[in-house]
Parts: sequence; C-alpha cells; structure tokens
Amino acid sequence: MTLIRSTLLIASAFVALGGCDQAVPVPAAANTALDPMIFFEGRSHGDGQLRKLLGKPVAVDVDSVGRRRGRTLVLDQTIRENGKPPSTRRWTIVQIGPGRYSGTLTDAVGPVDGRSDGPRLYIRYAMKHGLRVEQQLAEQDDGRTLLNRLDVYKLGIRVASLNETIRKAD
Repeated sequence: MTLIRSTLLIASAFVALGGCDQAVPVPAAANTALDPMIFFEGRSHGDGQLRKLLGKPVAVDVDSVGRRRGRTLVLDQTIRENGKPPSTRRWTIVQIGPGRYSGTLTDAVGPVDGRSDGPRLYIRYAMKHGLRVEQQLAEQDDGRTLLNRLDVYKLGIRVASLNETIRKAD
C-alpha cells in the first residue's frame, strides 16, 4: 500500500506542476532582439515567486550589478528569499557567437549555455544532486523589463519554478 501511495503522490505532483512543459513561451515584445550583455550591464532588480514541488510559494528579490570586463559580463547578485538570510552568486558570461553565450555560475555544475532568439534568451545548466535548470528571459515592450521563467527538473520532473520580473535600475 505504501508503494501505491508514493506513486500516486508523485504522479499527482507531476500533473499539478504541468509535467515537462518547458516549451511554453514567455510573453515578449515584438520586433526586438534581446542582448543580455547590454541589458544586465549596470543595476537591475527582480521580484518573483518561487514554487517548489512541496511547500508554499515563497517571495524572492534579486538585486544585480553587472560589469563588463572586455568581452565578458560579470553579474553579481544578492538573493533574498523570504525566511532565509541573503545569499550571493556570480554569473560570468561571454558571447561566443551570434546569439550564443557561454559562462559560469556559482550555483552551476559545469558550463552555462545560452541562446538568444529575438526578444528571448534561453539558458541551460546543471546543478548539484542531478538537478537541471532551464530558464527563459523575455524582453518587454519598454526595453527595460524582462520576464524570467526558471524551471528546475529532477529525473525529467519539474520540482521548482520561479516567475520573476526584472527591471533595469539605471
């Protein structure tokens, strides 16, 4: 009986979170080309909501400062997740070709890969414990706002998602 209950719990969580629907596009501006190297240079602020497989949604605030070092963008972030002390992380991003990006992230295991397509940037990387992250950033009509959708997967099942609005601060 325990095995049946566990299987039903996992299956219902899988259905409730939408399974593997990572292909759903985030709304974006028309006729624009997002350049993350330009957008993230300077200060930006994000407000979002983190939803984990088990548990209540949690408010998340992210303050970012991006600096160019030659062809490289270094993006330092301070993350405030409701109920936890602030944490920091660093992205290092290099454009490796037209619409192609590579880099590192303190939370990632291995490289970070990015691909831009018009107003959207798609990012993928792996994390500890077999987690895989797929992220989609979509530029909005004002050119100063991005919608961010980040999904975390384990064994093909979405175990967490973040919906965030990021705005240029300067």
